[in-house]
Amino acid sequence: MEHELIMKLRNTAIALGIGAATATGLSLLQVNKDLVVGSTAVVVGAGLMISLKDKNDINLKARNYEYFFNRAQDKFELADYEEAILDYNKALELSPTEICLVYSMRGNAKRNSGDFDGAISDQNKALDFDPLYADGYFNRGIAKFKKGDFDGAIQDYSQVLKINPKDSDAFFNRANVKKEIEDMKGACEDWRKAADLGDDDATKFLREHCE
Repeated sequence: MEHELIMKLRNTAIALGIGAATATGLSLLQVNKDLVVGSTAVVVGAGLMISLKDKNDINLKARNYEYFFNRAQDKFELADYEEAILDYNKALELSPTEICLVYSMRGNAKRNSGDFDGAISDQNKALDFDPLYADGYFNRGIAKFKKGDFDGAIQDYSQVLKINPKDSDAFFNRANVKKEIEDMKGACEDWRKAADLGDDDATKFLREHCE
């Protein structure tokens, strides 16, 4: 379907929106989980903190969690969504706390395999854990859009923009949902906002549909 081709996806685990410590932590987990970082606290998602004074501080369960999460990420990147979901399940069983990141990524895998209800359910779980987790709303919006719940998708992108008013991807996607329901005035306003934030795709759509 045409509208599936023009939505911006947020599948990577990097764009969490809670600061540099997160990106550092995720890079660490993905690149070298044994790297020593002095006494730095690594934040993954909103609820998991692992202190890495030295590599012996990470217990076996946390190591296994990292292993399954990283393997799930690799499988996701290879579009092996069913196998990725199995590894996200194992990561959830092993994680020291239920973290929104794993639920959200598992939801993305379900969405990409066509299970939109399962995707929405997982994003709901992520948002139950952290109601300010912008990517949960963003990813739920994509699943709702693909399911045909355009009003629900618009509400989710609006929520993303309450949390981060400069999220050009959210403006772009909300514009495309508005176009789908033939609200061209609203779509053009959102494309213009995305374009003002530097989104080249939005600039193109603005030129094609609004000028």
